[in-house]
Amino acid sequence: MCTLVAIQCMNLALRNDPVGIMSEAAAASETIRVLMIDDDVQYSALCARYLKSSNRANFTVTFASSAAEGFKELDKAEFDCLLVDYLLPDLTGTEVVRALRDFKADPYPPTVIMTAQGGESAAAEAVRAGAMDFLPKRTVTATSLVRAITNAVQKNSLRKSMAEQSSKLRRANQELKTRNEEIQRFYQVVSHEVKTPLAAAREFIAITLDGIAGPVTAYQTEMLTYALESCDQISAHFNDLIETTRLESKKMVLNKELTALDEVVTRLFASMSSAVDSKKVFLKKRLLNEIPPFWFDCNRVIQVLSNLLGNAIKYTEPGGTITMAVRHDREAEVVEIAISDEGCGIAPEDLERIFDRLYQVGGTGDDFMGAGLGLGLSIAREIVQLHDGDLTAQSVVGEGSTFTVRLPSTNPLSK
Repeated sequence: MCTLVAIQCMNLALRNDPVGIMSEAAAASETIRVLMIDDDVQYSALCARYLKSSNRANFTVTFASSAAEGFKELDKAEFDCLLVDYLLPDLTGTEVVRALRDFKADPYPPTVIMTAQGGESAAAEAVRAGAMDFLPKRTVTATSLVRAITNAVQKNSLRKSMAEQSSKLRRANQELKTRNEEIQRFYQVVSHEVKTPLAAAREFIAITLDGIAGPVTAYQTEMLTYALESCDQISAHFNDLIETTRLESKKMVLNKELTALDEVVTRLFASMSSAVDSKKVFLKKRLLNEIPPFWFDCNRVIQVLSNLLGNAIKYTEPGGTITMAVRHDREAEVVEIAISDEGCGIAPEDLERIFDRLYQVGGTGDDFMGAGLGLGLSIAREIVQLHDGDLTAQSVVGEGSTFTVRLPSTNPLSK
């Protein structure tokens, strides 16, 4: 057993050596700072010579004869790797590894445990506790020692890099969650601010419709009824804006009822009449066969079809025709609603992405539907998919586009 004085003399001698333990061949290489904790001064000197002979890196070595002295050195300087004898006067290698975590904040230097004959099982225990590697002292060579240290340093560097990346990902994920909550709060504020004047407009329409403000004709009654329903639909759309954030988490709830689609189409055409007249286009309905009532969320389907018709009107030139063809595929038990226009069409590269959120095709005009946020088609497809249906698109540039909604016509109560 070596005394503390002997270890201190070795440190002093190494500091006075102008070359130290660095080889001239490695002068241009990286420097690896090693702290060797071992009470065998002769073995420590042997390891120092091994490291001096290496041309893989510049090794600087500091020596300590006990765990307590090693921790003092760690408190004074930074090290890239620790070489620790498993059986120290005050602690075992496993205890050193565990104490290191408490003594020095992560990232702490990697540890290579060195064991005398018969201590491999104990060293393996230290590795399980967090040491990077272990070396049996009797088989240590210059090559194995350098390889163990450099591998430990590289593994530790990779560990730190992965920890940093994980930390960045956690921060980014938390930031996304925070922003999502901010967006949802923004939607709620906007919805509240718009619903207040919308509710007032609806009330005035209702008063007029009831004849309180004076007599109304049958035609006016019909128009006011549609206006009242449109107010309700706008209110529902603002609720949809809030619920957009819930679509991906599958929290949107559909209120399905047994409904006749023809009534929905009639109501839809009436709500779009002003836009059709303004754009001077023609809107036609083709009922290809009888459509039995089936189960769907009326407001949600109107929201989808309004979006598709609005886009068709926007991109169809005056004088053009927009057709809504409805058919019931009895064999497949599917109702198909195809909306075709004679507009400019959609390029193939855009057609692949039109259902992506926030994606907008081409221009930035301010036609009837406005530039929008690029959410309409994405929301429409997700609503259709919530009905266990599908929304697809076909288009030819210069000829027009067709969007097809497919909804299951099965009665869920019959199964």
